[in-house]
Amino acid sequence: MIWPALLLAPLLALTEQSVAYALATPTCQAQAESWHQLVPLPFVALTLLFTAMAWLEARKLAAQGQDQPHVDADARDLRRYFAARVAVWCGGFSTLVIVALWIPQWVLSPCAG
Repeated sequence: MIWPALLLAPLLALTEQSVAYALATPTCQAQAESWHQLVPLPFVALTLLFTAMAWLEARKLAAQGQDQPHVDADARDLRRYFAARVAVWCGGFSTLVIVALWIPQWVLSPCAG
């Protein structure tokens, strides 16, 4: 199953930033900055899960020989393999974006200023 990594992983990266931004003010009012650091964890876990699902699908298709185009190859099978590989890259990139945007949350306090 490749569609969660292809479609939901980028949406989770955007949702994580929206949730982190929305929780910044309540977190500062409650003086619970450490809880704010835990917001990206479920999003990273989900995007990694979706990426792993797409990676397993790509490996399954590669094991069936659909990664090597032939003269008589079925275009549908090649499209499935290509879509699976794109989903792996999309899910991995979305995970990387979440982690990269998590780093400033570690360094900069949302309550400063």
